[in-house]
Parts: sequence; C-alpha cells; structure tokens
Amino acid sequence: MADLAVAIVRGGTSKGVFIRLDALPAGLADRDRLLLRLMGSPDPMQLDGLGGTHSSTSKVMAVGPSGDPSCAVDYLFAQVAVDQPVVDTSGNCGNLTAGVAHYAVEEGLVPATEPQARFLMRNLNTGVVVRATVAVRGGRACSEGDTVIDGVPGSGAALATEYLDPAGSVTGALFPTGQRCELLDGVEVSIVDVATPYLFAAASSFGLTGAESPAELNARPELLARLESLRGAAGRRIGVDSLAVPRLVLCSPGSMLRVQATSMGKVHHALPMTGALCTGAAMLLEGTVAHRYAAGLPEVGDRAGAGPGPVIVRIEHPKGSVETSVELAGDVVRAAGVIRTARRLLTGTAHL
Repeated sequence: MADLAVAIVRGGTSKGVFIRLDALPAGLADRDRLLLRLMGSPDPMQLDGLGGTHSSTSKVMAVGPSGDPSCAVDYLFAQVAVDQPVVDTSGNCGNLTAGVAHYAVEEGLVPATEPQARFLMRNLNTGVVVRATVAVRGGRACSEGDTVIDGVPGSGAALATEYLDPAGSVTGALFPTGQRCELLDGVEVSIVDVATPYLFAAASSFGLTGAESPAELNARPELLARLESLRGAAGRRIGVDSLAVPRLVLCSPGSMLRVQATSMGKVHHALPMTGALCTGAAMLLEGTVAHRYAAGLPEVGDRAGAGPGPVIVRIEHPKGSVETSVELAGDVVRAAGVIRTARRLLTGTAHL
C-alpha cells in the first residue's frame, strides 16, 4: 500500500482521520483493508495505526468534490471497529460531519468566502444532504471562538450543520416498522430513522435510573450484552445487519430529556450527533418512547406534530447537554440541525 495524505480533525465530540475520496480503492475488500491498516485495527490499542482506541476516535471521513451538481462536497463515513476487522459504512457521523465542513474549506473544496462559507454536502452513506455554515477569516475556516460544546475542552467557532429532509435516511421511512411504539424482546421500544436509525427504550426497562455514568455501565458486561441483543433484534426487524446501525438510546426523565446512547457495543461517552438529531425529532413525534418522557417539557409539550418553523429542544447526556433544531410539518421532518465546533489538528502523510 502507498503512502496516504491525511488530516486529523476534531468535529464536536469525535475525532477522525480525513482523506480524499479519490484515494479510496474501488473494490470494497481493498478499501476496508486500507482503512483497517490506516487505523491499526483490529487491536485494542490500535498501536500500529492512527486510531484512538475508542469508537469516537476510530473514524474515517473520505471527502471530495460532489458528483451532484446541487452540492459542493461528497463525503463517506467509515466507522472502523477497534478490536475487530470490521469497517461499517451503514450510517453517518453527525459530529464529524461538522469536521467535513471545516475540512472542505481548509482543503479548498469550497470557496473560502468571508465572513461565512455556506454550502451543501451530500453524505454518501445515507444520501442525506447537509447545509453547512462555516465561519471564515483570512481565507481559513475559523477554529477559535466562544462556542462551548459539552464534552469538548475549551471553546471554538460555531459551525452549523442542517440536515435537509433527513427522515428515512437508511430505511426509507421515518418509522421503519410502521409503528411508533412496539414490544421487541419484551421491551417497549420506538425505532425512528432521522439522519440515522435509532432505537429508543426506557432506561427503567433495564433497571437503570439514567444517572449512571458510561464507565459504570461499560463495566457491566451482562448489561452491555442485553443492550446489544436488543439492538441486534431491532436491526433484524428493519433489515439492517450492522454493528453500528441502529444505535440504541435509553431515555429517562429529568429537567430535560436524559439519554444514554450506545456505540459499537459500548455506552457512548456523550451523545452521537446523529443521535441528538434523531432524538430531537422523536421528542416531537407523538407516540414514541422519547416523546413520552419529553412531553411535559416546555419546549416540547404543545409542539409535537406542529409547525411552522423549527423547535429548539435540549437533551441531557453524560457530558452535559446539547441543543437540536427540528422543523416538522405534521409528521414530515423537513430539517434537523445542530451547532458544533471543529478544528484541524494535523496534516501529514500516513505510511501504510
């Protein structure tokens, strides 16, 4: 394998290796072999690669000019398993989508117009189009600013990503099973597909309060096995065979909706941004598990299924909280957006 030009970019609460789309081999087996080698998988330490030993830091984004004339950028997300020889491209990463927008400006894939570059990006995993707004100064994407993201040290420049018509991103339907709530393996669940499919269940269904830390939950292998069993059953229910999709969100009450999400068989340290987008929509859709816990909250109570205009909802996660903007027209999800920060950490050459 040849050397490969790379950048390491943080987007939101994730960090990934960024490469150009045209650097990917055409064959899937060769592509996966390259990505596993790049990240150093399978190995719990990813010692011989650029992976960070955690699902949030074992990610690759391949980015290039769009083949869609209405978009500026195409990008493909790969979740690379840490200790298994698995590359999963069945869904998107919301946090690193912000990184894609930042990278696109830095790489000259879009004009660096001041004070903001605003452009469309097409996610090749799901087909969803994302409108990005990136602050630009001196011909560069801004990294410095006063926007604080829970789970990220310090502050940065606000970077907006808005997912347009994001329902049915993987399955083709907002409610892939045709039901808003159902019993699955004896647990009441809702399966919702906005940006990426998610499975919603009550934390109390597993004897949890919702206040447990990810470290505490990840130290309980029997619990993780039960959660993964339910997640796998949901995948089979919607015809998706993947380690990454659907993801699972456990809901519990609080001053805002409190959630704990899983990623690649572990409880996530914060909340995947596709999870925030899907949870925000589910909070507003009557009949879902998420809506049941969110219905009494002031920003949600009388807005389910309503319009016009976006609703801002807040979601509590283990590192703090996140705000998500959701625009509904009845049960049609017109858009879902979030504010993140991003920073390019390194550019160089990976020796494969």
